Amino acid sequence: MPRATLSEREPAGGGLDRVRLLIDEPTARTHSRHGQYIEIRHDGGFGLDSSEDHTSPAAARGYFAIASAPRESTWDVLVRDGGAMGDRLRALPLGSTLVVSEATGPGFPVERAAALPLIVAATGSGIAAVLSTIGARIDDGDAGRTFVLYGVRDRSELALQAELDAMRRAGVEVAVCLSREHVNEPGFYRGYVQDVARAHEWRLANALVFAAGNEAMIEGMRAAAPDLGLLPHDVYVNS
Repeated sequence: MPRATLSEREPAGGGLDRVRLLIDEPTARTHSRHGQYIEIRHDGGFGLDSSEDHTSPAAARGYFAIASAPRESTWDVLVRDGGAMGDRLRALPLGSTLVVSEATGPGFPVERAAALPLIVAATGSGIAAVLSTIGARIDDGDAGRTFVLYGVRDRSELALQAELDAMRRAGVEVAVCLSREHVNEPGFYRGYVQDVARAHEWRLANALVFAAGNEAMIEGMRAAAPDLGLLPHDVYVNS
């Protein structure tokens, strides 16, 4: 498997960190579709002086959606604490070497949604899988036909606030869906993603839905599709 270098790390809000991996050009070319994902492995050890009294951690591995656009020379992922590999990525020194897979998964059929309405639904760290799709929609002039539903439990879990604001400025409609809290501010809605979608009463002819996140949300969006004038198979996932 290819190797990558942990080159940057910064808080993304909501308990998430954005981690950047520097990869070689052949590996970068395997990322050809928005929404693909990778496996990241670390075999243990933090690169510390062996004379120091440190306990070397066991090997860890995990799967992460690529937040950056296809064919970029770096891969960004969003990591949350609580998982073995996520915790490792938050703790390793910059410059550490990791093992990564090639980009995999079908990704999202962005080309099928060109010039059509698109609902982008994500929960939690699943927002990583749809970021480059939204960016491509903005670049292609489809921002005004793009509707983002981002589900978290409460405002403390909201990540990427600056990116969400930039989407709105570009003309994307962004609804933050809070399942456990009510916030009386524009752009915030109480309820699960699929329930907020129904409440908007969108009737979007020829629209598609791209969904990334927990299985309950994805199945909920499929169940909500007829209320939006769509069919369950109009809901696409990236895996």
